[in-house]
Amino acid sequence: MSNKDLHNFNNDLIENESFIKWVKSEFEEDDEMWSAFIDEHPDQTDDINQAISFVRTLDFKDHEVFRQKVVWDRIYSSAGLNTPSEAVVKPLFSIRVKVISLLVAACMLLVLAYRFGFNTETEVKTEYAQQLNESLPDGSRVIISPDSKISYDNKVWNKERTIQLEGTAFFEVKKGTKFTVKTANGNVTVLGTSFSVTSRNQKFDVICKTGKVAVKLYKVDGKESILLPGDKVTLKADSLAFDDGSEEKPNPVTWLDGVYTFDSQPLSEVVSELQRQFNIKISMNNDLSALMYTGFFRKNKLEEALYSVTWPLGLKYSVDKSGNVTISK
Repeated sequence: MSNKDLHNFNNDLIENESFIKWVKSEFEEDDEMWSAFIDEHPDQTDDINQAISFVRTLDFKDHEVFRQKVVWDRIYSSAGLNTPSEAVVKPLFSIRVKVISLLVAACMLLVLAYRFGFNTETEVKTEYAQQLNESLPDGSRVIISPDSKISYDNKVWNKERTIQLEGTAFFEVKKGTKFTVKTANGNVTVLGTSFSVTSRNQKFDVICKTGKVAVKLYKVDGKESILLPGDKVTLKADSLAFDDGSEEKPNPVTWLDGVYTFDSQPLSEVVSELQRQFNIKISMNNDLSALMYTGFFRKNKLEEALYSVTWPLGLKYSVDKSGNVTISK
């Protein structure tokens, strides 16, 4: 595309009333038309992003059509000049400097838009010892455990409720369209329910609290596991181990109450969770990492949690003046 064609392409967009309404409505009005337009012009994605960024910097009243006169009126106003109909004689050099400065600023804005693109994705990340309770665009809620991250696209949320998860989170989903949690290990799909998902490296488990949950792994034949309230699935040897609990004692989401449970897990994973929940550094010899631990710790007092983990394995712990922990035989 020549420079002239590119100029005309951008002008056509920023003078198009429907395009302006689409941008100013946060991509809700006429969204199908403009989404299709973007799909039909893959080579002009950067130019479209420039036009979007340019429109977002301007204040349109009632979505009036953007015309060349509006631009020049804005330039004259910003430069402290009268419009051409009210023009008075001023030093030509001063006028040129002010107008050129404004045009350079506008060009820099377009360059930034071209370089970084237009992003509608929301990302929420927690630090060690930090837990967040977030509201999603449809009113669903998510509790994000420490050292975890979620992300989703605002632009398509009403049509496709999809969240990327790294770590652990609990979801309370409002009824509506299909709701999918994507992880590195597999997908969890629901319509309206509450459930917990953990996906860290090779660890993956899902607990259904209310409603119904479908879980599908990436590495198997694509069959879904359906969970009802109190059911749990855990990734073991590239397959899902199903645990329906019991009527008297269904599988609880214990971490919401500050209790972290482990069933034959390597001590290295338990130590990672201790570090995550208490924001501490723990050192131990490599020969201890593979010890298998079954038990729990509570997220209240650090020394009680350390005792709960080390005592069943016949180990000891110490805490130095800086708060660093050492586990040893």
